[in-house]
Amino acid sequence: MKKSKIKQLICDVKDNVLKSTHNSNPIVKWAQRKDNIFLTVEVRDLKEEKVELTSTSLKFSANAEGVNYAFEINFYAEVVVEDSKWTNYGVNVRFILSKKDQSASYWTRLIKETHKLQYIQVDWTKYIDEDDEAEEGGKGLDDWNGNNFQGFDGQGQPDEDDEEEQEQEQEQTQEEQQEQQQQQEEAQNQ
Repeated sequence: MKKSKIKQLICDVKDNVLKSTHNSNPIVKWAQRKDNIFLTVEVRDLKEEKVELTSTSLKFSANAEGVNYAFEINFYAEVVVEDSKWTNYGVNVRFILSKKDQSASYWTRLIKETHKLQYIQVDWTKYIDEDDEAEEGGKGLDDWNGNNFQGFDGQGQPDEDDEEEQEQEQEQTQEEQQEQQQQQEEAQNQ
């Protein structure tokens, strides 16, 4: 084999390795209210999500159709990890991040750095001015039910065991109520 062909094969292998390990930044849209930041990762069918939230940053990675997506952002101000939630809806991944200082004014930007990251965009469907929050606070948030999200500690979404426990508790409560009602009727009859 000629040296030029070998060099070309080596270059091709290097290119394939670089392509397979390359991460793309997904479009990340954001909006806010006095107490929360709302983020949407705009990629369909993301799988194998890895989410790491601290009070000052969010690291995210996942893949869809052979493409690796990843980003890391440092927040403009702190968030409360324990009160924040996220979920994968299939058509996108959503985050509700609880602001630490809820008495402060709206964040002037999402990230700490002053330079613009091209993949971060304002979510105009949810955007409202701080002065208009009392009137328009729910704008664009109709399908953002926090009960459908999970916490960052794995808490939040009920699993099958939780649902069974809830059903058992309800049945037990009903039985106790029936027993009390029977005792009251017996006491009235005496």
